This record gives sequence, C-alpha cells and structure tokens, in this order.
Amino acid sequence: MTPNSGRVISLNSNKRQAARCGGSQISSTQGVQVGSILVAGLDPALANFGIARMRLDLETLALTLDSITTISTEKLAGKNKVVRQNSDDLRRAQELREGMMRGVQDCTIAFAEIPSGAQHARSALGFGIAIGVLAGCPVEIIQVMPLETKMASVGIKTAGKPEIIRWAAGLYPDAGWQTYDKDVKHKGKLTRRAGDLHDDNEHAADACAIIHAGIRTPEFKQLLALLRSTGVKSS
Repeated sequence: MTPNSGRVISLNSNKRQAARCGGSQISSTQGVQVGSILVAGLDPALANFGIARMRLDLETLALTLDSITTISTEKLAGKNKVVRQNSDDLRRAQELREGMMRGVQDCTIAFAEIPSGAQHARSALGFGIAIGVLAGCPVEIIQVMPLETKMASVGIKTAGKPEIIRWAAGLYPDAGWQTYDKDVKHKGKLTRRAGDLHDDNEHAADACAIIHAGIRTPEFKQLLALLRSTGVKSS
C-alpha cells in the first residue's frame, strides 16, 4: 500500500503585496540596469515545513509576496503496523524535499533557519532529516538565526509565534491566512475566538520573517553588491 503524499497548504495571494514602496522591476543605478529576483524563506521541520516566496527589488529592497506554503507530513508509523518507522521517515523526507524543490524553483537565493537544540532522540532525528533536506537545496542558502528573524519582524528579542503571525498577517493581509472557524476553549477557558489567526500559520509566517531577516545579513549584502554591479535582470 502506497502511503498518502504530504499535505501541502498553499496560501497564495491573488494580488501580490509589497512590503515597502515598490517600483518597476527594472531600475537604473549609475547607468547599470538593475532588476528584481525571486527569493525563498525556509522554515524547516519534519512535521511542518514553511516556505515563502518573494520578489526582491534589488534597487529599493522592496519585498513583494509571491506565495506562502506549508508542507505538512503525516506520521503513519504506529497508526499502521504495515509501515515501519524508518520507511515512514524516508517517505516524509522525500515529501519535504519535493515540496522544497517546488518552493525554490526560479529563486536566486534562499534563506533558512537551521534546526538545533533538540532535547530528545526523536526530535533530534527530525532535525537531522530537515537539515538533510536543506542540504539538497538546488540554490544557495544563507543561514538566519532565530534572533535575527524576531528582530527583523516584530523587533523584539522575546517575540513569540503568535506575535510573528500577527506581524506577517498585518504586512501581507491578503495572503489567505488561516483563521479559526469557531471559538476554542482549553480547560473551560476561551483561548481563541472564531476569526482569530490560526496557530498553524506559524510556519508560513516564520518563512516570511526569515526572508526579511535574510536580506539584512552581511552575506546577502555582499551578494547584493555583486548583483547590482552586474545589472541582473528580473528572474
């Protein structure tokens, strides 16, 4: 029996949204034609892999959202005795890789947070799988630290997932963010109201924040200088 493929949630905006004042895709810097490129933000994990695609204006550094996606892989081992744990892990890794390959297609550069700090053997294995998927990325990856992601988005070192979700939804309101369709209670206490942003948005929101952090890194600034000097046209 062939296991089900990974669930891919695409939250694509019908209208692309600019994070800052945009402009034409081709501009001029000292007589050199400078365009825009597609960049990807990757928030890797075994269960949920967030991917954001944005177009970056090389002159103004304005970011325009292209799409956000969350690749969710379902654990089948333990639910079905026919499926071995290692076979299930391999299937999930393949689903992540396939989704990542689609997510970075036509991108010039990708930015990613690298998983670390696992407290248990199983979570360490999941981190290892996610890192292995990143290692197979066909475009260059610039690493972004979690602190950089928080500062580039919410601007607070202690920012939590809900705050980053609100930041991303506020900056790109038409991206189709998931919301709760009914009130949610925990131990009798109301924790979420119908219409509130769903916690499942965290992976796509993180991917957006990772891009905003990535374009501030010294590594990307060096690449940007090269791209500007060579007059790269829109990818």
